[in-house]
Amino acid sequence: MFGSKRTDDDRCRLMNQILNFDDTQAARLGEFLSAVQRPEGTMSYCECAGFLFTVACTPEMIPPSGWMSIIFNEQDAVYESIEEAQGILQSLTALYNELNRQVQESDVHLPPACNPRGNPMDNLEADAPLSQWSKGFMAGYGWLEEFWDKYTPEELSEEMGAQLMVLSFFTSRKLAQAYLDEGERKDKSLENMAAQMLD
Repeated sequence: MFGSKRTDDDRCRLMNQILNFDDTQAARLGEFLSAVQRPEGTMSYCECAGFLFTVACTPEMIPPSGWMSIIFNEQDAVYESIEEAQGILQSLTALYNELNRQVQESDVHLPPACNPRGNPMDNLEADAPLSQWSKGFMAGYGWLEEFWDKYTPEELSEEMGAQLMVLSFFTSRKLAQAYLDEGERKDKSLENMAAQMLD
């Protein structure tokens, strides 16, 4: 369902412009985004990955000029040199292009270093990679919600809601509890629901 309005040509053009995303680029982004020099509110690497997954799924193409500043809370990223800026921008675009490829090929998986923790409840901790990924996903969805409202047919709104719940469940314990409280099965525990969402 996600990203269905984009053309193959759009995606291929983006994917061919930048090198493939790999563990080295993931480590580079993780170190850069978490450095004290970054502005307050800068996304963590896993937040960034979740956010860019949302951008990649959006029914309309969002150019890098539209999403790049959101990662840094619409502030200056504070690059130390032109070389550093070029390297980080290349890594961000490579991550974005990799997510575009996954969406296009229906082969979606979490990027390097964003894997879930074994105990489902541990993924609700604020420092958990999956929690941060979900937080980034929700930030992107909130930013681009109008596009889904525009393109989602009424008959698919329930399915869309179910998908959003799964992808956003680990954003925080508070949100997970809210999902549990809204459900019709009052006998289900948060632990059981977390295991189900992780599956």
